[in-house]
Amino acid sequence: MPMVIFRLRDNSLYCYIAKQDLEAKVLELEHNLPECWGGRVSLEGGKAYYIAPQPAIPRFPVSLRATRSEY
Repeated sequence: MPMVIFRLRDNSLYCYIAKQDLEAKVLELEHNLPECWGGRVSLEGGKAYYIAPQPAIPRFPVSLRATRSEY
């Protein structure tokens, strides 16, 4: 499970994947509500990861564990 870091830059959400030294813009987030944040995260370049849903939108930057999304 890689550690990923989410941060806001220029009003866009970016994801940094430490093991791959890759930073990509988040294109789509499955759950992006004040009471639920996370799920499937689609990145530019075609990669997708899964973040366990959080009970609220986190304060950025935030480090979370992710798994590769198969769907």
